[in-house]
Amino acid sequence: MDSSAKVWFHAATPSNNEPGECAFPLKYVVRPFRGEPFAYAATGTPPDWALPPGTEPRYTLYRTKDTSEPIVVLVAQGQHFTVLTPNHQVLAELRLPPPEQTWRRVHEIVRPKQPFLRARGATVRSIIKSVLLLPLLIIETLLYLTDGDFVFDPPTRTAWKTTRGVWKRTALTQRIGTPDYRVYGKHLDHRIAYAQSVAGLWREKGDDDR
Repeated sequence: MDSSAKVWFHAATPSNNEPGECAFPLKYVVRPFRGEPFAYAATGTPPDWALPPGTEPRYTLYRTKDTSEPIVVLVAQGQHFTVLTPNHQVLAELRLPPPEQTWRRVHEIVRPKQPFLRARGATVRSIIKSVLLLPLLIIETLLYLTDGDFVFDPPTRTAWKTTRGVWKRTALTQRIGTPDYRVYGKHLDHRIAYAQSVAGLWREKGDDDR
């Protein structure tokens, strides 16, 4: 993985054939664009891997379709995920929003000795864009009232940014309602971004993989 690159990627459930090609219980696939290698998310931890005390196993991301190259391991403590390297180095803590929070959900990424990242569902920019377009949307509604062709586009972007300083650095963005992301490698390790996308699917689907 090129840690300095800007990469678009998509996280989703596997195709019909992919689970049978893997040597582990495949749950999700992270598919980067532009030649970056895929990551395969399996339920549980790597073979013979010691689970940290007080945590529950969630997922392991592998570089290949066998267990020879684990990338990161996700373990859970309540609503929080910890992202660990295969040798137990902590990369980040992913703080997920509680299920009851529905408007502008707060996501946080805490990294050792690195800037804190926070995201609220729908960026201010995307909200302003929707408000500015509202008059045009009303006109469009009237024009297509009888045809049923009108579609309202709500705010569509969530962005994880640094919280200190005048200039907030964007590290990761997501299209709201889809598992489509863009990671800015200068500000966030790709491995953490991939782990965040898998944690997002876990929250969205209400999984309880143990």
